[in-house]
Amino acid sequence: MDQQELTGEPALWASLIASGIQLAAAFWLPWSDAQIAVVNAAVLAAAGVWVAFTTRSIDNGGSIKAAILGFAQAAISLATTFGWDATPEQSASLMTFIGLAVAVFIRQTSRPKNAYDLAA
Repeated sequence: MDQQELTGEPALWASLIASGIQLAAAFWLPWSDAQIAVVNAAVLAAAGVWVAFTTRSIDNGGSIKAAILGFAQAAISLATTFGWDATPEQSASLMTFIGLAVAVFIRQTSRPKNAYDLAA
């Protein structure tokens, strides 16, 4: 099996996890609807990162940056929903740092393909 191949459907896995979160909240966790929604959004953002890393050879890594930034934003929303008291300036500074770190460590490169490889 190719390592770049997705095994299972990411949407199904995310739905299973979201359903498990809702089940746990219904029976055991004293969470509000807003907290459940933010946790589910973070789960979906994590699934987006997983898909971006798994399929990075298709788009040469271009979707990874957006997926990580989306996950970071979802994580900040999750933290503030559960009580992290951050100012807008702190959140913006954190997102700026994460964006720069992603740009430094995940580089998207483009290189022309060999004509022989394209014909084969």
